[in-house]
Amino acid sequence: MPAKAESRLWKNLRDATKDKVRWTRMESWALPGVPDLYGIAEGYSFWVELKVHRLKLLKAIKLSPHQINWQIQHIRHGGVVWNLVSHPPSRTLHLITGKRALELGQMTENKGPIEPDYSWKVPFPWEKIIDQMLSAQS
Repeated sequence: MPAKAESRLWKNLRDATKDKVRWTRMESWALPGVPDLYGIAEGYSFWVELKVHRLKLLKAIKLSPHQINWQIQHIRHGGVVWNLVSHPPSRTLHLITGKRALELGQMTENKGPIEPDYSWKVPFPWEKIIDQMLSAQS
């Protein structure tokens, strides 16, 4: 994924939610598989993996084996993980639960498009997106 596109997604998310979420951006080289962001809001913590997808259809999200394993293990122990996927060609954001990490890692170009758990078009309703991430806590 182009670093600039992911950085733009991060900055947009951070700036739009800074009054609601305390974010920590992780360095991926330090801990393989750990998602890009750790967030805490309203007493609930969660992790977010940022992805940018440029193909016409959402047929694959490139999660490394380390990322898949980390998400599965974290969720197994009661954690919350989301994959926030930007699709610039359609000006859409997709949110996919980490519970589907294995499924996402097994998707190929020969299968049908991935059905995200939630999707939003520009302008992105950042507060609703965060509320959706937090709703997994209840």
